[in-house]
Amino acid sequence: MNWDSVISRLSVPGLTLLVLGAAGCVQATRLCRLVLGQRGERFILPLRLVSLLAALLGALILLDFIPGL
Repeated sequence: MNWDSVISRLSVPGLTLLVLGAAGCVQATRLCRLVLGQRGERFILPLRLVSLLAALLGALILLDFIPGL
């Protein structure tokens, strides 16, 4: 299999959204506590939901459900 042709067909915005969304969802607790301190406890769930939506949007772009991106 020619990996160069496979990698060249990947969408950069889709890959970026997928990676950042997955990282945000997994590390939501650490990110909220790092940025907001103790007040960050109530922002963990909204951050996870937004990160999950970003990862799903990135996956849809990579699977060409949203053409042109």
